[in-house]
Amino acid sequence: MGKQKRVLITGITGFVGSHLADCLLKKTNYKIFGLKRVNSSLRNISHIVEKITLINGELIDQTSLINLFRISKPDYIYHLAALSWVAPSWNMPGAYMQVNAIGTINLFEAIRIAGLKPRILISCTPEEYGDVSKEQIPLTEETILAPVNLYAASKAAQDAVCLAYHASYGFEVIRTRAFNHEGPRRDILGALASFAYQIARIERGMQEPIIRVGNLEAKRNFTDVRDMVEAYCLAMEKGISGELYLIGSNQIFTIKVCLEMLISLSPIREKIRYKVDAERIRLTELRLLIGKFDKFEKLTKWKPKIPLQQTLKSILDYWREFIDNKRY
Repeated sequence: MGKQKRVLITGITGFVGSHLADCLLKKTNYKIFGLKRVNSSLRNISHIVEKITLINGELIDQTSLINLFRISKPDYIYHLAALSWVAPSWNMPGAYMQVNAIGTINLFEAIRIAGLKPRILISCTPEEYGDVSKEQIPLTEETILAPVNLYAASKAAQDAVCLAYHASYGFEVIRTRAFNHEGPRRDILGALASFAYQIARIERGMQEPIIRVGNLEAKRNFTDVRDMVEAYCLAMEKGISGELYLIGSNQIFTIKVCLEMLISLSPIREKIRYKVDAERIRLTELRLLIGKFDKFEKLTKWKPKIPLQQTLKSILDYWREFIDNKRY
Protein backbone atom coordinates (compact mmCIF):
# COMPACT_ATOMS: atom_id res chain seq x y z
CA MET A 1 0.00 0.00 0.00
CA GLY A 2 1.37 3.40 -0.97
CA LYS A 3 1.42 6.63 0.97
CA GLN A 4 -1.95 7.67 2.36
CA LYS A 5 -3.51 10.46 0.29
CA ARG A 6 -4.90 13.48 2.11
CA VAL A 7 -8.25 14.75 0.79
CA LEU A 8 -9.97 18.02 1.65
CA ILE A 9 -13.68 18.53 0.98
CA THR A 10 -14.96 22.07 1.34
CA GLY A 11 -18.69 22.03 2.03
CA ILE A 12 -18.44 18.57 3.58
CA THR A 13 -21.54 19.11 5.74
CA GLY A 14 -23.70 19.85 2.70
CA PHE A 15 -25.81 17.65 0.45
CA VAL A 16 -23.15 16.68 -2.11
CA GLY A 17 -20.16 17.01 0.23
CA SER A 18 -21.57 14.47 2.68
CA HIS A 19 -22.24 11.95 -0.09
CA LEU A 20 -18.74 12.50 -1.48
CA ALA A 21 -17.29 11.79 1.97
CA ASP A 22 -19.32 8.56 2.07
CA CYS A 23 -17.97 7.60 -1.34
CA LEU A 24 -14.34 8.29 -0.45
CA LEU A 25 -14.58 6.41 2.84
CA LYS A 26 -15.46 3.28 0.86
CA LYS A 27 -12.17 3.59 -0.96
CA THR A 28 -8.81 2.80 0.62
CA ASN A 29 -5.82 4.92 1.50
CA TYR A 30 -7.53 8.29 2.03
CA LYS A 31 -7.43 10.57 5.06
CA ILE A 32 -10.38 12.95 4.80
CA PHE A 33 -10.50 16.52 6.06
CA GLY A 34 -13.54 18.75 5.84
CA LEU A 35 -13.88 22.52 5.93
CA LYS A 36 -16.98 23.48 7.91
CA ARG A 37 -18.47 26.73 9.08
CA VAL A 38 -18.52 27.19 12.86
CA ASN A 39 -22.30 26.96 13.09
CA SER A 40 -22.88 24.29 10.43
CA SER A 41 -25.27 21.47 11.22
CA LEU A 42 -23.58 18.07 11.30
CA ARG A 43 -26.76 16.12 10.56
CA ASN A 44 -25.61 15.05 7.08
CA ILE A 45 -22.35 13.62 8.39
CA SER A 46 -23.38 12.47 11.88
CA HIS A 47 -22.85 8.84 10.80
CA ILE A 48 -19.21 9.44 9.75
CA VAL A 49 -18.09 12.30 11.99
CA GLU A 50 -15.69 10.01 13.91
CA LYS A 51 -14.02 8.93 10.66
CA ILE A 52 -13.08 12.38 9.34
CA THR A 53 -11.25 15.48 10.57
CA LEU A 54 -13.33 18.66 10.59
CA ILE A 55 -11.68 22.09 10.54
CA ASN A 56 -13.61 25.30 11.17
CA GLY A 57 -13.22 28.09 8.64
CA GLU A 58 -14.85 30.48 6.19
CA LEU A 59 -14.12 31.10 2.53
CA ILE A 60 -14.36 34.83 3.21
CA ASP A 61 -11.78 34.65 6.02
CA GLN A 62 -8.22 34.29 4.75
CA THR A 63 -6.70 33.54 8.17
CA SER A 64 -8.97 30.52 8.67
CA LEU A 65 -7.99 29.17 5.24
CA ILE A 66 -4.29 29.52 5.98
CA ASN A 67 -4.93 27.52 9.16
CA LEU A 68 -6.95 24.98 7.14
CA PHE A 69 -3.98 24.20 4.91
CA ARG A 70 -1.50 24.25 7.78
CA ILE A 71 -3.45 21.33 9.26
CA SER A 72 -4.76 19.44 6.24
CA LYS A 73 -1.92 19.68 3.68
CA PRO A 74 -4.15 18.01 1.05
CA ASP A 75 -3.11 16.13 -2.05
CA TYR A 76 -6.64 16.51 -3.43
CA ILE A 77 -9.24 19.23 -2.89
CA TYR A 78 -12.91 18.89 -3.79
CA HIS A 79 -14.12 22.48 -3.63
CA LEU A 80 -17.89 22.18 -3.13
CA ALA A 81 -18.56 24.93 -0.58
CA ALA A 82 -20.76 27.66 -2.04
CA LEU A 83 -23.92 29.67 -1.73
CA SER A 84 -25.88 27.48 -4.10
CA TRP A 85 -29.59 28.38 -4.05
CA VAL A 86 -30.78 30.52 -6.93
CA ALA A 87 -33.72 32.39 -5.42
CA PRO A 88 -31.89 34.16 -2.54
CA SER A 89 -29.17 35.42 -4.89
CA TRP A 90 -31.32 38.32 -6.14
CA ASN A 91 -31.60 39.69 -2.61
CA MET A 92 -27.96 39.17 -1.65
CA PRO A 93 -25.87 39.36 -4.83
CA GLY A 94 -22.80 40.68 -3.05
CA ALA A 95 -22.72 37.75 -0.65
CA TYR A 96 -22.94 35.25 -3.53
CA MET A 97 -20.06 36.89 -5.37
CA GLN A 98 -18.05 37.17 -2.16
CA VAL A 99 -18.41 33.51 -1.19
CA ASN A 100 -18.39 31.82 -4.60
CA ALA A 101 -15.86 33.92 -6.52
CA ILE A 102 -13.78 35.84 -3.96
CA GLY A 103 -13.95 32.83 -1.64
CA THR A 104 -12.30 30.72 -4.34
CA ILE A 105 -9.58 33.36 -4.73
CA ASN A 106 -9.04 33.26 -0.96
CA LEU A 107 -8.80 29.47 -1.08
CA PHE A 108 -6.31 29.53 -3.94
CA GLU A 109 -4.18 32.25 -2.32
CA ALA A 110 -4.06 30.22 0.90
CA ILE A 111 -2.83 27.27 -1.17
CA ARG A 112 -0.07 29.48 -2.62
CA ILE A 113 0.89 30.77 0.82
CA ALA A 114 1.14 27.17 2.08
CA GLY A 115 3.32 26.21 -0.89
CA LEU A 116 1.07 23.28 -1.78
CA LYS A 117 0.37 21.80 -5.22
CA PRO A 118 -2.83 19.75 -4.87
CA ARG A 119 -5.18 18.59 -7.60
CA ILE A 120 -8.40 20.58 -7.28
CA LEU A 121 -11.88 19.73 -8.51
CA ILE A 122 -14.31 22.62 -8.92
CA SER A 123 -18.04 22.00 -9.18
CA CYS A 124 -19.83 24.63 -11.26
CA THR A 125 -23.36 24.68 -12.68
CA PRO A 126 -25.23 24.60 -16.00
CA GLU A 127 -27.17 27.59 -14.64
CA GLU A 128 -24.26 29.57 -16.10
CA TYR A 129 -25.62 28.93 -19.62
CA GLY A 130 -28.75 30.96 -18.92
CA ASP A 131 -32.12 30.65 -20.64
CA VAL A 132 -30.96 28.80 -23.75
CA SER A 133 -33.03 28.23 -26.88
CA LYS A 134 -34.02 24.82 -28.26
CA GLU A 135 -31.46 25.35 -31.03
CA GLN A 136 -28.66 25.40 -28.42
CA ILE A 137 -29.64 22.01 -26.99
CA PRO A 138 -27.78 19.86 -26.09
CA LEU A 139 -25.39 22.06 -24.16
CA THR A 140 -21.69 21.26 -24.50
CA GLU A 141 -18.39 22.47 -23.09
CA GLU A 142 -18.25 24.99 -25.95
CA THR A 143 -21.68 26.59 -25.39
CA ILE A 144 -21.33 30.29 -24.55
CA LEU A 145 -22.18 31.34 -20.99
CA ALA A 146 -25.02 33.83 -20.55
CA PRO A 147 -26.11 33.79 -16.86
CA VAL A 148 -29.50 35.34 -16.06
CA ASN A 149 -29.41 35.09 -12.26
CA LEU A 150 -26.91 36.28 -9.67
CA TYR A 151 -26.06 32.77 -8.47
CA ALA A 152 -25.08 31.76 -12.00
CA ALA A 153 -23.08 34.96 -12.44
CA SER A 154 -21.09 34.21 -9.27
CA LYS A 155 -20.35 30.67 -10.45
CA ALA A 156 -19.27 31.92 -13.90
CA ALA A 157 -16.89 34.25 -12.07
CA GLN A 158 -15.60 31.30 -10.02
CA ASP A 159 -15.00 29.40 -13.26
CA ALA A 160 -12.99 32.34 -14.63
CA VAL A 161 -10.92 32.47 -11.43
CA CYS A 162 -9.99 28.80 -11.94
CA LEU A 163 -8.88 29.43 -15.51
CA ALA A 164 -6.76 32.38 -14.39
CA TYR A 165 -4.98 30.44 -11.61
CA HIS A 166 -4.40 27.53 -13.96
CA ALA A 167 -2.85 29.84 -16.57
CA SER A 168 -0.93 32.09 -14.17
CA TYR A 169 0.32 29.69 -11.51
CA GLY A 170 -0.06 26.25 -13.06
CA PHE A 171 -2.80 25.19 -10.64
CA GLU A 172 -4.06 21.68 -11.36
CA VAL A 173 -7.76 22.49 -11.60
CA ILE A 174 -10.37 20.14 -13.04
CA ARG A 175 -13.52 22.08 -13.86
CA THR A 176 -16.90 20.34 -13.87
CA ARG A 177 -20.47 21.44 -14.56
CA ALA A 178 -22.77 18.93 -12.93
CA PHE A 179 -26.33 18.89 -14.23
CA ASN A 180 -29.25 18.32 -11.83
CA HIS A 181 -28.37 15.72 -9.22
CA GLU A 182 -30.82 14.68 -6.53
CA GLY A 183 -31.07 12.36 -3.56
CA PRO A 184 -31.52 12.21 0.20
CA ARG A 185 -30.12 15.05 2.37
CA ARG A 186 -30.86 17.90 -0.05
CA ASP A 187 -32.49 20.82 1.78
CA ILE A 188 -36.14 21.65 1.11
CA LEU A 189 -35.15 24.75 -0.84
CA GLY A 190 -34.69 22.28 -3.71
CA ALA A 191 -37.83 21.53 -5.74
CA LEU A 192 -37.86 17.73 -5.49
CA ALA A 193 -36.89 17.78 -1.80
CA SER A 194 -39.65 20.30 -1.15
CA PHE A 195 -42.22 18.13 -2.93
CA ALA A 196 -41.14 15.02 -1.01
CA TYR A 197 -41.15 16.88 2.31
CA GLN A 198 -44.67 18.13 1.68
CA ILE A 199 -45.88 14.65 0.67
CA ALA A 200 -44.41 13.19 3.86
CA ARG A 201 -46.17 15.88 5.91
CA ILE A 202 -49.46 15.20 4.10
CA GLU A 203 -49.12 11.46 4.81
CA ARG A 204 -48.70 12.24 8.53
CA GLY A 205 -51.69 14.59 8.60
CA MET A 206 -49.51 17.64 9.19
CA GLN A 207 -50.51 19.51 6.03
CA GLU A 208 -53.59 19.74 3.83
CA PRO A 209 -53.26 17.45 0.77
CA ILE A 210 -52.03 20.24 -1.51
CA ILE A 211 -48.39 20.53 -2.57
CA ARG A 212 -47.21 24.10 -3.17
CA VAL A 213 -45.08 24.25 -6.31
CA GLY A 214 -43.25 26.70 -8.56
CA ASN A 215 -42.52 26.38 -12.27
CA LEU A 216 -43.15 22.79 -13.38
CA GLU A 217 -42.35 23.09 -17.08
CA ALA A 218 -38.55 23.26 -16.80
CA LYS A 219 -36.83 20.23 -18.35
CA ARG A 220 -33.62 18.78 -16.94
CA ASN A 221 -31.15 15.88 -16.96
CA PHE A 222 -31.46 14.09 -13.60
CA THR A 223 -28.68 12.09 -11.93
CA ASP A 224 -28.62 10.47 -8.51
CA VAL A 225 -26.17 12.24 -6.20
CA ARG A 226 -24.53 8.91 -5.36
CA ASP A 227 -23.70 8.44 -9.04
CA MET A 228 -22.54 12.05 -9.28
CA VAL A 229 -19.97 11.77 -6.50
CA GLU A 230 -18.55 8.65 -8.17
CA ALA A 231 -18.18 10.82 -11.27
CA TYR A 232 -16.35 13.47 -9.23
CA CYS A 233 -13.89 10.84 -8.00
CA LEU A 234 -13.23 9.75 -11.59
CA ALA A 235 -12.84 13.38 -12.69
CA MET A 236 -10.25 13.91 -9.96
CA GLU A 237 -8.41 10.75 -11.00
CA LYS A 238 -8.53 11.08 -14.78
CA GLY A 239 -9.41 14.72 -15.51
CA ILE A 240 -6.97 16.90 -17.46
CA SER A 241 -5.90 20.05 -15.65
CA GLY A 242 -7.62 23.17 -16.94
CA GLU A 243 -10.26 21.22 -18.86
CA LEU A 244 -14.03 21.50 -18.42
CA TYR A 245 -16.31 18.47 -18.21
CA LEU A 246 -20.10 18.40 -18.28
CA ILE A 247 -21.50 15.57 -16.14
CA GLY A 248 -25.02 14.20 -16.14
CA SER A 249 -27.34 11.41 -17.22
CA ASN A 250 -29.70 10.86 -20.12
CA GLN A 251 -32.69 10.75 -17.76
CA ILE A 252 -34.53 13.81 -19.10
CA PHE A 253 -37.80 14.86 -17.46
CA THR A 254 -39.81 17.98 -16.69
CA ILE A 255 -40.20 18.99 -13.05
CA LYS A 256 -43.90 18.21 -13.45
CA VAL A 257 -43.19 14.59 -14.37
CA CYS A 258 -40.88 14.26 -11.36
CA LEU A 259 -43.59 15.67 -9.10
CA GLU A 260 -46.16 13.24 -10.43
CA MET A 261 -43.73 10.34 -10.00
CA LEU A 262 -43.22 11.35 -6.37
CA ILE A 263 -46.95 11.55 -5.75
CA SER A 264 -47.40 8.10 -7.30
CA LEU A 265 -45.10 6.68 -4.58
CA SER A 266 -47.52 7.73 -1.81
CA PRO A 267 -50.18 5.34 -0.49
CA ILE A 268 -52.60 8.31 -0.45
CA ARG A 269 -51.70 9.49 -3.96
CA GLU A 270 -55.37 9.76 -4.97
CA LYS A 271 -55.94 12.48 -2.38
CA ILE A 272 -52.92 14.66 -3.20
CA ARG A 273 -53.17 17.70 -5.46
CA TYR A 274 -50.71 20.47 -6.29
CA LYS A 275 -51.02 24.22 -6.70
CA VAL A 276 -48.68 26.85 -8.12
CA ASP A 277 -47.49 29.31 -5.46
CA ALA A 278 -46.48 32.67 -6.94
CA GLU A 279 -43.77 33.06 -4.28
CA ARG A 280 -42.04 29.96 -5.63
CA ILE A 281 -41.67 31.40 -9.15
CA ARG A 282 -38.21 32.85 -9.86
CA LEU A 283 -37.61 36.25 -11.44
CA THR A 284 -36.03 34.44 -14.38
CA GLU A 285 -36.70 30.81 -15.28
CA LEU A 286 -34.46 28.42 -17.18
CA ARG A 287 -36.70 26.30 -19.38
CA LEU A 288 -34.11 23.91 -20.78
CA LEU A 289 -30.87 22.69 -19.24
CA ILE A 290 -30.05 19.53 -21.19
CA GLY A 291 -26.44 18.59 -21.72
CA LYS A 292 -24.24 16.30 -23.79
CA PHE A 293 -21.72 14.34 -21.75
CA ASP A 294 -19.63 12.54 -24.36
CA LYS A 295 -16.34 14.19 -23.40
CA PHE A 296 -16.48 13.05 -19.78
CA GLU A 297 -17.87 9.60 -20.55
CA LYS A 298 -15.19 8.96 -23.18
CA LEU A 299 -12.43 9.95 -20.73
CA THR A 300 -13.70 8.02 -17.69
CA LYS A 301 -16.13 5.37 -19.01
CA TRP A 302 -18.53 6.59 -16.28
CA LYS A 303 -22.19 5.71 -16.61
CA PRO A 304 -24.89 6.51 -14.02
CA LYS A 305 -26.50 3.42 -12.49
CA ILE A 306 -29.42 4.59 -10.35
CA PRO A 307 -32.79 5.18 -12.09
CA LEU A 308 -34.81 8.28 -11.22
CA GLN A 309 -37.64 6.25 -9.67
CA GLN A 310 -35.18 4.85 -7.12
CA THR A 311 -33.77 8.31 -6.44
CA LEU A 312 -37.23 9.75 -5.83
CA LYS A 313 -38.15 6.92 -3.45
CA SER A 314 -34.97 7.52 -1.45
CA ILE A 315 -35.79 11.24 -1.17
CA LEU A 316 -39.34 10.55 0.02
CA ASP A 317 -38.19 7.91 2.52
CA TYR A 318 -35.58 10.35 3.84
CA TRP A 319 -38.20 12.99 4.65
CA ARG A 320 -40.60 10.43 6.11
CA GLU A 321 -37.86 9.36 8.52
CA PHE A 322 -37.02 12.93 9.41
CA ILE A 323 -40.60 13.78 10.21
CA ASP A 324 -41.19 10.56 12.15
CA ASN A 325 -38.11 11.30 14.27
CA LYS A 326 -39.09 14.98 14.66
CA ARG A 327 -35.74 15.97 13.22
CA TYR A 328 -37.00 18.69 10.91
